[in-house]
Amino acid sequence: MSRPRIIYVYDALCGWCYGFSPVIRQLYASYGDQADFDVLSGGMMTGTRVRPVSESMGYIQQAYKTVEDHTGVRFGDAYLNGLLAKGTYLSDSEKPGMAMTLFKAISPDQAVLFASTLQHALYYDGVDLNVDAHYGPLVEPFGIDPDEFVAHVSDAAIKEQTWAEFNLVSQYGINGFPSVIVDTGDKLYQVARGYLPYDALEANVKRALNSPE
Repeated sequence: MSRPRIIYVYDALCGWCYGFSPVIRQLYASYGDQADFDVLSGGMMTGTRVRPVSESMGYIQQAYKTVEDHTGVRFGDAYLNGLLAKGTYLSDSEKPGMAMTLFKAISPDQAVLFASTLQHALYYDGVDLNVDAHYGPLVEPFGIDPDEFVAHVSDAAIKEQTWAEFNLVSQYGINGFPSVIVDTGDKLYQVARGYLPYDALEANVKRALNSPE
């Protein structure tokens, strides 16, 4: 009998996903021996939605406080007074999505942790995720050769797979992040649509895993 699969649908540029990072990491720690975990990148900022962060600055300056208040995470000074304040950062989900695609090809079991790493890099450390070279230091702690990773993160095949993933998320009908799906093998259960605290998420996961097919 195959193990159930817990699918975390997120976007590296999603502030609420950043707030959700401790929750999904806790679920991964608690259920990693019972279920396989997968991460899907949602492509939140693609196509016509790609724009300089300055165009969303007013919204972000208010919204980040709401995320902090509800989730307990903190947005770093390097982001708030660096990347955001400069206003030139291009909000584009493609490159961090490609980084996740490549990472999953190398170390799929650690994808949940890498998703958290990407978001901490952006929202706490103020790292520009559009720059290939910036991914080397982010993957090295996972035992991945940083130079090899950077050399291949923009490969055409990686880009193609990433866009296929964006389209898959769209076909699932998911247009809000974070979302969590439990795949029991016979049925899909959406157990989170937007931010949930851990206790609520775990209760939903338990129901899905124990539900009669």
